[in-house]
Amino acid sequence: MKRLLIKLVLFAVPMLAAAQTTDMEFVRVGISGHNGLRPHRVTRATDKQGVKATLKYEQIADMATPRMGHQIFPTDGGLMVVGGHTTGNKLTETAEQYKDGSWTEMGVSYPHDGAFAVKLRSNRYLVGGGHSGNNGTGQSSDCSLYNPFSPSRLLRSWTLSVPRAKSKAICVGQKIYVSGNWNGNDNTLEYIEDGADGDFTPVGKTNGRSAPYLFASNDGQVMIMSAYDNYGKSFGFYTSDDGTELLVADRYNPATGQTSLIGTLFSPQSIPLALPDDVQTDNYHISLNGNNFYFILAIEGTKYALYAFDIDNLEVYSFSKFDIPTADDNGQAITWRGGAITNEGKEEVYLIGASGPATNQTLHIASLNYFTQEWTIASATGFKHNMLTASWTMLGDGRLACTGGGIKDDTDAQRSAYLITPPASGLGDEEPDDEEMVDRKFLVVETKDHIKTTYMLAEKPQVRFVGANLRVVSSKADVTYNLSDILRFTYETRSVTGVSELRHEPTTVDYTDGQLVVSGIKAGASVNVYSLEGKLVKQLTAEHAGTYRLSLSSLPQGTYIVKADNVSYKIMKR
Repeated sequence: MKRLLIKLVLFAVPMLAAAQTTDMEFVRVGISGHNGLRPHRVTRATDKQGVKATLKYEQIADMATPRMGHQIFPTDGGLMVVGGHTTGNKLTETAEQYKDGSWTEMGVSYPHDGAFAVKLRSNRYLVGGGHSGNNGTGQSSDCSLYNPFSPSRLLRSWTLSVPRAKSKAICVGQKIYVSGNWNGNDNTLEYIEDGADGDFTPVGKTNGRSAPYLFASNDGQVMIMSAYDNYGKSFGFYTSDDGTELLVADRYNPATGQTSLIGTLFSPQSIPLALPDDVQTDNYHISLNGNNFYFILAIEGTKYALYAFDIDNLEVYSFSKFDIPTADDNGQAITWRGGAITNEGKEEVYLIGASGPATNQTLHIASLNYFTQEWTIASATGFKHNMLTASWTMLGDGRLACTGGGIKDDTDAQRSAYLITPPASGLGDEEPDDEEMVDRKFLVVETKDHIKTTYMLAEKPQVRFVGANLRVVSSKADVTYNLSDILRFTYETRSVTGVSELRHEPTTVDYTDGQLVVSGIKAGASVNVYSLEGKLVKQLTAEHAGTYRLSLSSLPQGTYIVKADNVSYKIMKR
C-alpha cells in the first residue's frame, strides 16, 4: 500500500448495496506521508529497532468461575470481571473482584455475556447488553453502572432502546453512545446522558455492524466502522469512481442529527481485525496536540499493519518501521488479536499475539513507541489455553491483566488469571539506562501564592475559561482556579529521567463532585487537605500503593490546597 498523502475527496454517494442510507456526504480518508505521528524524536539508539525480549508475567489466583466473553476493568488496587459465559457456554450472572491476592464472587443483575463496557468521565464503568441465552443466542437491553471503588454496589440500571449483543460504546463528554449488534436489529446509534434517569435515546440512521470501532472527534461527532455486518458477514465495500473498493463508515453529527458516509483507506486488501468482546474504546485511543487518534490493526494478505486514525483531521498514519512479526523463532505462525492497548504515559501501544497449539501456547506482546517507531516483541512459552480468547485490560501501573479464555471453543472456559509486564519499546532483556534523559512537555499553572500545579501534556489537559474562573480538565484532574488568584500559566519542556518516569506512574489528584481521587500514591504517603488559612481539614495515609478516594462533602464551599507526594493542587469546592 502506498504511503502517500491522499487529498480528501468530497462527493455524493449513491445508494449502496451494503448501506441503507441514501443522499449522504462521502469523505475519503487518505494516508499521511509521515512515518510517525510527529517528526521523529529519538530517545534511544536507532539500532534498537525490532528487539526481542523475554516476556515477564505473574500467574495470580484462579477466578472462582471459568469465564469467556466477560468484561474486565481495574478497580481500586485490583481487578473486576463481570459476566460472560462459563463451562458449556452457559450464562453466568456473577462478577468477581480481585484484591489482596484473592477473588471475591458476587451476584449481578444481568449475565452480560458478549456485552460492552465503557469508562465514563466520572471514573465509573457502564456494562451493557450481551446475549440473553446460552450458546451465544439472543440479545439483552439491560445495562449496569458500577463504581470501581465500591464494585459490589450497583449504582444504576439503564435500558437500551434496542436489545444488543457484541455492541460497543464510547463516552463523548457526558454522553454515552452505543452501536452494533449480533444477529439482530442495528440501524440506529443510541445514547444516554451520564447521571440521567430513563432509557437510551436512538439517534441517526446507521448500517448494521457487529463489534464496531467507535471514534469521536472534538466537535462531538461519532464514527462507526467495522468490516463485519451484524450477522458476521463481510460488511461490503463501496466502489469509487476510480474503481477503488473502500470500506465505509457512518459518521453521526449531533449538531444536525444527520448521518453521513465516510470512505476509509480500508479495503478487501486491508481489513481491520474484528474487535473481541472485552475491547473498550479507550483501549485504542490517545490524544495528541488536541486531536483524537485511534489505533487500528489490519490484516493485509499474510501480513499485519498498524494504523493511527486522526478523526479530527481525517488522516490516517502508518508505521513503516513496524514490521509486525508473522512467525515465531520456531517458524510457527503468530496470530494477532484485534484491538490495540495504548499507554499514553509511556507513549507506547501494545499488540497481543500467540503462536503454537492452545495447550502449549507461546504468548507475544509487541510494544511500539508511536513517536520514534522503536519496538520490541517479548515472548513467553507454556500457556495451557488460548490467551487470545481471554479478557484483557491495563492497570494503573502499566501492567496488563488477562483473565479466563478457552482452549478450542466456547464450551471450555478457563479460570486462569495473569499479570503481564509489557516490554519497553526498543529495549531487550538488558536493564534500561536510568540516566537516560528525555524531554517532556507540561502545562504549569502558578498562583500568586507561588503554588505550582503541573500537568503532563500526555494527560490531555484542556484549559477552559468559565466566567471569572480558569478550569483545567485532564484525563487525571479537574481543577478550577479563580483568575484573580493566577500569577501565570505556561507550557514548559523539561528534561526528565526517562526510565524512572516510565516505571512509576506520577501521583495525580482528580476532584469532581465533592470527591477527591488520588492515584499513583506510594505506600505510607500522606494526602493532606488544607484551608487557605493553612488549617489541616482532611488527611489520609496510604496503607498500600494505589488509588484512594476522600470525600470532601462535609467541608464548606471555598478554596483548598491538596498536598500529595510533594505535589500541591488548588481546588475550588462549590
